[in-house]
Amino acid sequence: MEGRYEGGAVRRWLHTARGALVGAVVLGVAHVAHATPPSRAAAPHNLHVAHARVVIEGNVIVARIRMFRDDLQRSLKRAVNDSAASKSAVAAYVAQNVSLVSDGAKLSGEILDGGADMDGDQPIWWVLVQWKAPRPVKVLALKVHLMFETFNDQQNIVLVAKQPGDERRGLYFQAGDRSEQVLKF
Repeated sequence: MEGRYEGGAVRRWLHTARGALVGAVVLGVAHVAHATPPSRAAAPHNLHVAHARVVIEGNVIVARIRMFRDDLQRSLKRAVNDSAASKSAVAAYVAQNVSLVSDGAKLSGEILDGGADMDGDQPIWWVLVQWKAPRPVKVLALKVHLMFETFNDQQNIVLVAKQPGDERRGLYFQAGDRSEQVLKF
């Protein structure tokens, strides 16, 4: 996967040992490679929430999106696993429900990676998505409507870090409100 990430700070952040540790802390990720769900059933959860950490550097935008695996499976109406068909379904679902427009140009995302993880006793599915804008990002309009069609109490939290300078913003999307949110840098 080396060389697929664009942008100096993003590449250093995701590919160095120190960056991996900082990235794990900043991205809120305790990623275990090829984690599988426990054999016992996870305790039910009453929250329907997805979380995204977004880094913008120049014209490159990278996001790690984490979702409860059972919620994602319910939205997709299929099992979510490491099979090519499952990963393709997840990629299509993310493309349909996460929209970015940079300075008026609609962007197309590419799934760079994804897999299973655990958050406490809850199975999680995460994806790493990259978008490339035609020029450095000055205005970014986002819609993160994951699982709105499935849960009327779904909440999607997005934390954005603009590099260089580590300018941070937080966004909150909730089911029932399909509007986009705009950030100006």
